[in-house]
Amino acid sequence: MGRDRTQDDELAAIDLLDRDTAVPKGGEPSRERIAGASLGRPLAYALPPVTDDLTTVGGAPRDILLCFPFDLEELPGARDYREATLTVRLDDGSHAVTLHPAPGSTAADGAEVAAFGLGKDRLQWVFRAPGRSGALRPDGRWAQAVVRLPAAATELSGRLSLTTVTVQPVLGGAFRRREAETPQETPFRLSAADLWPAAVRPTVRQGALPGAWALASYEDTASAAGERLPPGLRRLCLAVDIEKYSARDNTGMVRLQRVLLRALREACARAGIDWHRCGRQAQGDGYLLVFEPGVDETRVVPGLLNGLAAALAEANATASPPQRVRMRACLHQGIVHEADSGYAGSAVVSLFRVLDSDPVRRALADAPATHLVAAFSDGLYQDLVSHGYSGLTATGFRRAEIHVPAKSFTGVAWIRAFPSPAPRESRAHERPAPAAEG
Repeated sequence: MGRDRTQDDELAAIDLLDRDTAVPKGGEPSRERIAGASLGRPLAYALPPVTDDLTTVGGAPRDILLCFPFDLEELPGARDYREATLTVRLDDGSHAVTLHPAPGSTAADGAEVAAFGLGKDRLQWVFRAPGRSGALRPDGRWAQAVVRLPAAATELSGRLSLTTVTVQPVLGGAFRRREAETPQETPFRLSAADLWPAAVRPTVRQGALPGAWALASYEDTASAAGERLPPGLRRLCLAVDIEKYSARDNTGMVRLQRVLLRALREACARAGIDWHRCGRQAQGDGYLLVFEPGVDETRVVPGLLNGLAAALAEANATASPPQRVRMRACLHQGIVHEADSGYAGSAVVSLFRVLDSDPVRRALADAPATHLVAAFSDGLYQDLVSHGYSGLTATGFRRAEIHVPAKSFTGVAWIRAFPSPAPRESRAHERPAPAAEG
């Protein structure tokens, strides 16, 4: 149970109780304490007024930069944290404008971050330990968001909760996994007197609050019939995967992830896409990008592929053959939802079914001099390549039937091995600048 403290910097010290406690017959449940945490008092900064066309009936909206610090307690013995999730529920019509750490980012200690709630009153950050055997550092965690208040609001309030996943080695090399949660939400309330003034609004170029803008906002409200489904919006999606990632040692895996992220950023820059306005989801040895609605696919798609090929050529220019980075990529479009733990929809499922299929894997394996093999869904190919748009010639593409019996999936893809440009070429072409940030 939460125990309120009087220290200015601590909101509450809380217990994390076992989620899977058995209830004895005819008795009351007795939940085992797994761990504990300290929730810091939220820090709030009043940002300068919005100066664009965003207005409300009562005047201009007010934006507050909110910071949520928290610490997990040290675990005894050989137990480790594998995952920690902070959930924030805002009251009275407030909603998030930006989130940080951003979806698909990596924390300073290597933790992988998933973040949800842009445009909503329910915000969530999931911190996952890196790799299969990594552990989360328990102290010094935080999350922050720019929150937009209704014009007439005089205070900001909400509730905080935490969940964790811990692991403990047992006999035989296995691990015991335990999920824990706070038994109740911890409320917070901030008045105007609690706000610190901020001289300028944070921008992406200052390295703060990049956010994720790919999916439209919606109210996460509940009704008697259940929670509303988040909007299904048509998006262009790109998924990539690195060949033989798990065969590398730890140092090699770290290098591959750096090359992967750099290549995707370079590809977005080449395509004129603002990286910070993409929906992003890290997959360890792969990555998913969900682009904003209304992008010009006839220009963005060839820009992405040319950018990936150029970035890989540059990364591999001085690498020995065993150390070269080779990648599979897949492009598809369809209805995508922002769900509670990632991007959902049959379009995303189909995207990864094709990406991981035997024909696409064989295409890369059969082209040892190539760094990149790309697959288009049949619909995207017919929309783009068959019409002869600039940079999208049908030369080199071959049609492949995709069958994944274990997943009851069948489909058609068009696969092409992209030639590797000379490394210097990756710097020779002028790249379109991303959209203005901040």
